[in-house]
Amino acid sequence: MSGGMYLAAAGALVQQLRLEVLSNNLANINTVGYKSERSLFQIPEEPDPQVFETPIEAVQSLSPYAPPFTTEIDFSQGGIRQTGNALDLAINGDGFFSIQTPDGVQYTRQGSFTLDGEGVLVTSDGYPVLGEGGEITLEEGTVEIDTEGAVYVNGDEVGRLQITDFLDRGGLKKAGNGRFIASETAVPAERPERTTVSQGVLEGANVNPVRAMTEMIETSRAFEAYQKVIQTADEATAKSINDVGKTA
Repeated sequence: MSGGMYLAAAGALVQQLRLEVLSNNLANINTVGYKSERSLFQIPEEPDPQVFETPIEAVQSLSPYAPPFTTEIDFSQGGIRQTGNALDLAINGDGFFSIQTPDGVQYTRQGSFTLDGEGVLVTSDGYPVLGEGGEITLEEGTVEIDTEGAVYVNGDEVGRLQITDFLDRGGLKKAGNGRFIASETAVPAERPERTTVSQGVLEGANVNPVRAMTEMIETSRAFEAYQKVIQTADEATAKSINDVGKTA
């Protein structure tokens, strides 16, 4: 097999992985609090930490002929939409809601909360939402949550949401259901002063559908081009094998 075919195959594999990332972003365009991912290809031997925050050991080496491939989470804020539900919350600015799970504390921007049978504020899949003093229990009554995350029932404060941010968000990894887990490199930071909480609204996915569709078209065309190169190289190799040595 020629070196050109190896190069083309590596290029096609890179485009295939990029297409999978884009497809996943589009599939979650209506998912509350979803954070899209970007494909990254590391060219220099020593990445600039200000540009490429992913640890070098996390980079996937596809082929000696292809640049190492990885993905990066885009933590920019999504659009806000009104719901009118008192337990639907959105964070304006940086930070995450803190969630208690069997695997430890995890973090999310998905604020579609509800109450379990004991009146504890929980996520849609039943995990407690943490306040600064632990779980938040709500009795029957009118629930109000101010911009600082203080929770009131009938005018009495019953808790305050624990909003957590990190100095290096590159240490956050997706854990499923809109939640993130923090690695050792994700050092908690003080709550940003400009961060506020809004009640009766939800944050949408931060996926730009027009841009994602455009990138998918570009990626599909690049993949097809590499396939054509592979086909051409294969035909040339077959012709050489069949023709070399033939007598006139």
